[in-house]
Parts: sequence; C-alpha cells; structure tokens
Amino acid sequence: MQPAFEERKNDPFDRQRCLEGWNQDLVEQQVAFVLGVGGLGCGVAFTLARLGIKKMILLDYDVVDMTNLNRQILFSKADVGRRKVDAAADGIRAHIVGNTEVVTMHCNVLTNWGEVVRVARECTVLFNNIDIGGYFDYACLSLAKALRIPYSAGSSYGRSWIVEYFNAQVGVSSFSYENKSGNPAIFAKLHPSLICSYPALDFVERDSNPPTRAIGSSILVCGAASLSTVSAWLYNKFGLDMPNFSKVDITQYWQPDGIIAWPAPVDEDEIKPKTPSTTTTTTSSSS
Repeated sequence: MQPAFEERKNDPFDRQRCLEGWNQDLVEQQVAFVLGVGGLGCGVAFTLARLGIKKMILLDYDVVDMTNLNRQILFSKADVGRRKVDAAADGIRAHIVGNTEVVTMHCNVLTNWGEVVRVARECTVLFNNIDIGGYFDYACLSLAKALRIPYSAGSSYGRSWIVEYFNAQVGVSSFSYENKSGNPAIFAKLHPSLICSYPALDFVERDSNPPTRAIGSSILVCGAASLSTVSAWLYNKFGLDMPNFSKVDITQYWQPDGIIAWPAPVDEDEIKPKTPSTTTTTTSSSS
C-alpha cells in the first residue's frame, strides 16, 4: 500500500506523514512547556524535537551531575556542573530536524510560579517531569484545568513507569486530581479558580521521596516513560482515546496488574447542574 502523496525527499518528516491519522501541520503548531529536564524531561524534549513541534520551553533549576549521564540523554561528561537547561538546549540542537524553537528558564518552579503561569498561557501542552510531590502535581493539573490546556506527566520508579494524561476537556478530570491525599487546606488553595493568582507556591510541601540511589534508575524506564508521556498527548490530539492513567512494570508483564490503564474520571463539579439563585422580593403596602 502506497501513501496518498509523493515522497518528499528533503522533508525529515516524510515518514511520519505516512502514518495513518498523522497531522504534521498540527504538530508544527504546538508549543510545549517542559517542566524539568532530568531523566524523563530530557527524553520528552528529545522526542518533541524529532517530531518537529513549533516551540518548547525548558524549565529546570538543577545542574548536571555525573550520575545523571546514564539516563539523561541530552547531557555528556562535558556538561557536568552546567545548568541543566543550558546543557539541554545545547544537547538538543543536533536533534532539531525541523524549525523548533527552544527557550530556557533556569528558575525554581515554586518560588517563580507567577512566571510559570505567564508562560503556560502561551502553550498548547504542559509536561510535568518534576519530582516534587503530590501537591505540586495537583497544582500543575489545576493550572491545566484553569487554562484548558492538555497535561501529560511521567514518573519512573525502579523498573516501572507511570503516565498520567489529562485532555483538558470540560467535565473530564484526572487520577491525581481526584485521588488527592494530604492537607485539605493546601488543596483548597490550589483550586483552578485560584491557581493562577499566586506569584509563588511557597505553601506547597515536598514529598519525602527516597533518593534515586535507594531505588535505582536507568535509560530503560526513563526512555520508555518519556516516549509514553509524549505519545499519550499527541495521539489524543490526533483523535485517539488515550488512557488517563497507565502503569507498566517491565518485570511483571504476565501478572494481572503488571500493565494497567484507566480512563479519565469525571469532574463532578464541572458537570453537575448549576443551582439557580433565588431572589426574594419584598413588597411593601401602604394603608
């Protein structure tokens, strides 16, 4: 079976244009905000560059460490000690095969939240690869809900990875948004109606996650997670129904819970009928 158009020999995207349902024009309109360029963020940025999106904004506040190099694919030994966003911008140049623009932000995402909101308003998708914890993930989902932009987040743990994708449709929610655990007062402050108003998220607590060395990490899970994170978003843009939450454990393929995928939950607050306000009219009579 031959594609419906002639081969474009000077087009780096010719082969993906041949995929059923592919829309390269749509891809080239996308502006991605990539929060974190570590093990997953490097892979996300690499993938976006090879796809040929319009623009990506890379945000991180860390520097490259020698122990990052086994899985953070945009860095080399020469980058050790450099700011990650600078090293990532340099490392990605060889992988930009279209006209993708790369912008960097070296800043703390919590203390510069107002700037994050400003940039997010200009984007068509938000990728969260920062391992701060449940409150921060909720904040990012809340921002995506407020701005009505898709959100895709990946995380890895040992030999397993999780992808959470929110499609930004009204009445649709996301696993982490609906299954919150923690201080109700903090979650209330992170509501979509409030999330864009803060210059900083200094009240957001970090989870007590174990250090990476306590569980280990490799390019195997980071690479798979980053590709899955981008795929969930883009294939949904192309009209496929992608899971909201998926988990793969590469050591448990044949177990009932080795691979799971769940559809998006409903946002009850967005779909429940609005209660009409009642107005009481007082009539005065004179005698």
